[in-house]
Amino acid sequence: ISSPREDMAKKKKSLKTLAQIMADYAFSLRYDSIPKEVTIAARRHLADSMACALGAYNTAAAQAVRKYAVEQGGRGDATIIGTGQKVPVGLAALVNGTMVRYLDANDIYVYSRGGPSGHFSDGTPALLALAEKYGRSGEELLACVVASYELQAALAESFNFWDCGLHAETNVAWVVPIVASRLMGATPKQAVHACGLAVATGTVLNTWLRAGHNVPMIKGVAVGLVLERALEAAELAALGVTATEDALETVFSSLGRLSASAIDPTYVEQLGSRWTTPRNMIKTYPAQLYTQVAIEAALSLYRNGIRADRVRKVTLYGHRSVCGGVQGSPEAFAPTSQEAADHSTPYVMAMALLRGRLTSREYDGSPWETSEVKALMSKVELVREAERDRALNKEGILGVRLVAELTDGRVEEAVVRQPKGHPDAPLSDAELLEKMTSLLDGVAPADTPRRLLALCSHLSTPEDLK
Repeated sequence: ISSPREDMAKKKKSLKTLAQIMADYAFSLRYDSIPKEVTIAARRHLADSMACALGAYNTAAAQAVRKYAVEQGGRGDATIIGTGQKVPVGLAALVNGTMVRYLDANDIYVYSRGGPSGHFSDGTPALLALAEKYGRSGEELLACVVASYELQAALAESFNFWDCGLHAETNVAWVVPIVASRLMGATPKQAVHACGLAVATGTVLNTWLRAGHNVPMIKGVAVGLVLERALEAAELAALGVTATEDALETVFSSLGRLSASAIDPTYVEQLGSRWTTPRNMIKTYPAQLYTQVAIEAALSLYRNGIRADRVRKVTLYGHRSVCGGVQGSPEAFAPTSQEAADHSTPYVMAMALLRGRLTSREYDGSPWETSEVKALMSKVELVREAERDRALNKEGILGVRLVAELTDGRVEEAVVRQPKGHPDAPLSDAELLEKMTSLLDGVAPADTPRRLLALCSHLSTPEDLK
């Protein structure tokens, strides 16, 4: 039987809005209270995110937003990754966020069940910029990275953004202002108002990931735009600009009338009692989540001596998200941009079979336009299987079976249950270093990946963060 004091505490907690619960969590989390396996995961994710950013340094999107940020000028608050240039924190978040996301190589949350989630490292560039501006320690940055990951997981599991026509980038837009407020030295109450401002002005419609349409450059740049706006919300709230404290409840109520999906507050209320950061997958290949298993299966055939010129037909048996949607649509067989190519199951399979690898170099020079790649993609058949849909829904199994019929009449196959990097098959430090090295090949000095991973592994002081 609970005491009157316990009853009162429960009642007070139940009266808190979702934003207040999230702000309390973000401001109370201390580095020393985080389990070791969680901080180790956060350090690895930070190293991976920085490598993703540096790997995208020379892309057209990165060059465009970098030029924009430098021309805007202003205070030298935070560094543009890969340069010695400093710009206001919002512009640094715009550029660095675009770079972290652009190659589609950064981490992604994986449910114990199937379903869409989000790239929680999308929020990290904004936190890094603020930590630099305010001289925070490496451990404080890591605590805020963990808070960001845990808050995003709680929201992602509570509400299906995609069902309501929103992009999961909305998750970042609502969470980052709260964690940013802590780094800025604001109050939990100001963090709640920052969230309210972001909910009202930073909700992200999914206008670009749609079956039947090719994917434009906004896929990567949207992250930077969201982060710039999120930091504006936090800065304005810290200056006294107010919003509604129940903004999240209001938007969930409105969206619930448009969709069967509704907010389940259970996961937000469990913040602090469970840890989800280690369930973020570090991708092995720069491509969309569900294509990872298709790439791995194709590479398995290649390692077994199967070459593209000996293939008569390739059939991939998989679930709806690898054989359907944007990844398996008719447009996926004729991508017109890098953004579309890294979301195309037939394209990434073709490149893996042709080159025996899938790195960022497999997008250089628009290979999807060549007759060789088009011919191989035309030999690909995608077969959606109900049993694999059920395995995805119930157990979160992403696996596929790839069958290659060869010109000499032989049939070879490869089966992958979970892709490398998945929480069920995590990358070793050596494998993570190999991925980082691949991303930075030709972009940074050869010892950069090793130095970066070592630095993140002992990141602690403000000097480390610099």
